[in-house]
This record gives sequence, structure tokens and C-alpha cells, in this order.
Amino acid sequence: MHCSWHTKSMKVLNDVDNFTSWQRVLIQAVDKIYLLLGVCALPALLASLSRIPITGFQVSMVVHIILIAALIYIAIRRKHFNIQIKLYFLTLLSAGVTLVGLYNWGLLGNGFLWSMMLIVFITLCFGLKQGVIWAIILTIYATTIGALYVSGTITTQVAPETYVTSYSGWATALFGSLLPLIVVSVLIGTLYETAKNMIYKLEEQRIKITTLAERDSLTGLYNARMFHEFIAQSLERSKRHNSWVYVFNMDLNGFKTINDQYGHQAGDLILKHAADQMLKVTRAEDTLCRVGGDEFLMLSDYPEKPDSAKVKKLINRLKSACSTAITYDNVELSVTVSVGYAAYNANQTPKLKNDDDILKLADRAMYKDKKEFSAQRKAERNV
Repeated sequence: MHCSWHTKSMKVLNDVDNFTSWQRVLIQAVDKIYLLLGVCALPALLASLSRIPITGFQVSMVVHIILIAALIYIAIRRKHFNIQIKLYFLTLLSAGVTLVGLYNWGLLGNGFLWSMMLIVFITLCFGLKQGVIWAIILTIYATTIGALYVSGTITTQVAPETYVTSYSGWATALFGSLLPLIVVSVLIGTLYETAKNMIYKLEEQRIKITTLAERDSLTGLYNARMFHEFIAQSLERSKRHNSWVYVFNMDLNGFKTINDQYGHQAGDLILKHAADQMLKVTRAEDTLCRVGGDEFLMLSDYPEKPDSAKVKKLINRLKSACSTAITYDNVELSVTVSVGYAAYNANQTPKLKNDDDILKLADRAMYKDKKEFSAQRKAERNV
């Protein structure tokens, strides 16, 4: 299938628009995280420093001070930093708290929860593959630290029972444990909503593109390309099930006169009216198509051959429906329709080899009907 330059250009523009929308929402989500972390940074630092009386001054506290100072600075001036720098710093922040926290505090600290946030930011910065790799690395690191604690090689600076009953321990847990959970929830929630909205938008675009490709923009009926696809399917069904395929060719009489005399708006109104009227008198399983100008085709499948009276009745319904008048600019306008048809059965119509043969037969029948209609009108005028 060939794609025009215009179609390719529109696809590129849509992709760029979708990428820009996604990046814009990611920036908003990261800025929310910076605001949240910035507001909580000082209380978190105070909670960390409040452990000094029971633990002494720890290396992790130096890391906290440096990272929190940088965090507050970036949060205040977040509009001056691009998204990559902000994500890199959040990754660095999470890595620092994770690595130092696990080493200094083991299960008493918040390292495990911050490691979850670290993996999320690594994935956002460097992709899913790097996220998985770092998840494995952190698992190995945490396992190693755990083994060192279990063996007694390293120990916490305070007895666990003392730490878990201290205000500073609970304050640190409050800001250090709940905060990463809230941050990850905000980030994932924001990106999820954006992804969902983008999927809806893409689905709407897909439906619109499909409609433009399959439907006549004026009447909403299927176009000529779809008719040929449908008739090919019907012919295959006929071969398998010995069913009958009827093709009706319909051409409006008097349309050109109205279009020339009253303009294209009146002509378009006539075409839409004719299409609506045809839909009203046909079955839901019948396929109506506008194949160009004032020409319509209808495809009808029947498990058994309908009698000629039934076919004639359908043709009369189509003619009667299309001849109803409409009002345009205070003038009543109406057309009539000439109808011809061809019937196909894989076993009983050997002269009809393919869809072209069927369409030619229906076309000849339609012109015969049009000729008879013109002769009748001429005779009526001569009376």
C-alpha cells in the first residue's frame, strides 16, 4: 500500500504532537514531585538530625544535608532546569538515600522504599532494560548488606529496640518511608492518566482515519473501494454456501439539472436525502455504497434465490423513497432513480465469472431502466 507525502507528513506531525504531549505531562509530574519533596525536605532533615542524641553523627546525615540542599534549590528554580537534569537529580537523590540508608541502617532505615523510587527514575531516564538491570544490582547490594548484618560484620549505631521506641525513629520513618510511596504514587498516577488519555486520543484518530478511508464523506455510505472488498467476500460465501448475491445499480434522474440550476449545496442535499431514503427501505444486512457522482450500488446476500416479485417490490420501494421531495431555499426539489440489478450464484450463473461481469450486467439493466423512464416521460409530455 502506497502512502502519499501528505499522509506521511501528517503521521510525523501526529507522532511529534503525541511525544510533545507526553513530555509536557512528564514535566508536570516531575515538577509536582519536586514541590512535594521540597515541602517535606526540611522536616525530613530535622527528623534525620534528631537521631544524633541516640546514634551520634552519621555519614548518612551528611548525604542528607547535601542532597536536601540541592533538592530545595532545584525545587525553587525548577523552571530553569530541563526534564533530563531534574530526572537525573531525582535518580541521584534516590540512589544516595538507598545506598547509604541500607548500609547505615539496614532494616531500620528507609533504603528499601527509596530503592523502589530509584528503579522508577532509572527506568524513566534510561529505559526499561536499565531499570531491570539496576533492580538486579540493588537486589544483590541489599542481599550483601543483609549478609553483613546477619554475620555481625556491620551493625547499626543504636539498638533496634531503642530506635523503634524513639520519636526521631518514627519521625524519620514518617518522612522517609511514606514520602517515596507518595512520590511514586503521584508519578505513576499522573503518567497512567496521561497514557490512558493518549490511548483514547489515538483510538479516536484511528476511527476517524478508518472512516475517511472506508466511507463517503458526504453521505456516510461505504465508498467504491469498500464495495469491491464486500462483493469479493460475498462471492466467496456464494461458492461455499451456494447462496445468492444481488447487486443493485442505482442512478439518480434529474440530479444534474438541480445541481446546475441551484448549485452544489442543493446537489449535496439531494445526494444525502437519497442515501437516507435508501437506508430506510433496505435491510440492515444490505450494503449501500456511493461509488461516484449520483451513482449508488447495493449489495444483498440471500441464502436462497428470492422470487422476482420480491425483487421488484424492493426496486419499487427504492424508487418511491428516492422520489420524495425536499425543500431547499423555499423550493421543492425531487429526483427519481433508475435501478438495474444482477443476480449471481456460483453454480447457477456460469456466464458471470467475476465481480466485473456482475457490475456490467447490473449497469446495463440500470441504463435500460433509465431509457424506459426517459421514454415514458417523453410520452407523458406529448400527451
